[in-house]
Amino acid sequence: METKTQKNDRTVLWWILWITATIVSFFIAHAVWTPWIAEHFGSIRETKTALIWVLAVFGTWMMILFPLIIVMYQKVDKAYENARMRREEQANQFRSISVDRSKRLIRRNLRGKLKGQPESIEGGHLVNVTLNNGAAYSNVFISKGEEILGIYDQTEMPFTAEEIEDVELVNMNEPPFFVSNKWLRLDGVSYGT
Repeated sequence: METKTQKNDRTVLWWILWITATIVSFFIAHAVWTPWIAEHFGSIRETKTALIWVLAVFGTWMMILFPLIIVMYQKVDKAYENARMRREEQANQFRSISVDRSKRLIRRNLRGKLKGQPESIEGGHLVNVTLNNGAAYSNVFISKGEEILGIYDQTEMPFTAEEIEDVELVNMNEPPFFVSNKWLRLDGVSYGT
């Protein structure tokens, strides 16, 4: 597999080759047309002949450059697309840790409170939890009405399911703004698996 350094080296080499081809193609057009025009139309220092020379040399140069421009556009477009995909991939990655399922299963009375409630997000409920010590945590995702699967804006699970005193559904009529990489997934499943 190609390393990032090798890809960067190849990109720099491509740019050097493209610039070289651009310059060399002009001199090729110049070398071909200048003697031919001088032989058939006279000195290129005359206005009429100079105009023919400009049209011939620059016209040929543009015809040579056109395929180079198309190839370069495709290369640049691909580079931007790859960069965009890398940015999206990094932005969409979530953090993941593995917490034993027994510490994530909520009590029966809380399951009953969620049962019959419409799912906030496909597969579960987004809730705010209050712990038995009075602490509160926002934006906790409970999967299938029984298992804490994710917590927003945390780096570790700061409580166990047993400590939860109450759950309150998050108002999804005005849903909170989330950034994917701030979600902490608790079942050990990582991004892309």
